[in-house]
This record gives sequence, structure tokens and C-alpha cells, in this order.
Amino acid sequence: MKFLQLSKKLTYEELKEVENQLGVSFTPNFRDHYVKYNGGYPVNRNYLWPDGVKTRINHFFSIRYKGFTQLEEAYMDLFVIEQILPVGFLPFASDDGGDFFCISTLPDKYNAIFFCDMHHYDAEIFENYFTQLSISFNDFIENLID
Repeated sequence: MKFLQLSKKLTYEELKEVENQLGVSFTPNFRDHYVKYNGGYPVNRNYLWPDGVKTRINHFFSIRYKGFTQLEEAYMDLFVIEQILPVGFLPFASDDGGDFFCISTLPDKYNAIFFCDMHHYDAEIFENYFTQLSISFNDFIENLID
């Protein structure tokens, strides 16, 4: 996997500070990814759904440093301020239509990736706008195609 136009490089210590700030625990493969690639555009920008439909990723959010949507700001806006995201979901990328890709920090779905379809937002029933895409961050990355 290759990413273009990355934000400033992160350290594991900086990621730990962000985890403490947000009150979450990133998965090891998510941490490794962000130390290698902080935000940016994946060369393979399309997620291939099981039914063959593709969703084009606009960009992965950056952490700590500007350059792209900042993960911390997106989390504060979507979870704390607007209360669009349910507890346990952390946005890390967006598609071209303003929808989000989130990693779960919930114990029973830890590391699973979900698509947050804002066109079907329902404040009462998050299942109406959240769809699980993969069981892990690595599985999600492996399903990105050109």
C-alpha cells in the first residue's frame, strides 16, 4: 500500500498522547499504519464492497498535524459537538461524498471498520447509517483497489 501527500511524520509517543486526549485505544495495526503514513491519499483509492460496488476514498485524516482533515477535530465535531457518531467509533477517512470510514474501539467489534453513510443519518437508530465493512483495519486496507 502506498499513500501520497502525507502530513508530518508521527511517533508512537505522539499517538499515545492523542489516544489519551481522546480517551481511546488504537489497535496496533492502526498505530503502525499512522506512524508509516499520517493521512494522505491512498494510491488504491477505492474500497470494494462484497457486492462489487466501489466507494472512492477522498483522503485519510491526519493525526496531530494539519494537512488534511485532522482526526482529532473530526472526532470532536462528529462525536462530542454534533453527536452524530455513537460511542466507540473513530472516524479516520472520508469518501468523496462526505461520508466517513470509522474504526471501532468497542470491545465486541474492536478494530472492525464501519462506513458511516451520512445520507441515511438517523439519530435514533445508528444501524440505519452504519455498515460494517471489514473485521479489521488490515482487512480494510487490503480491500482497497485502484
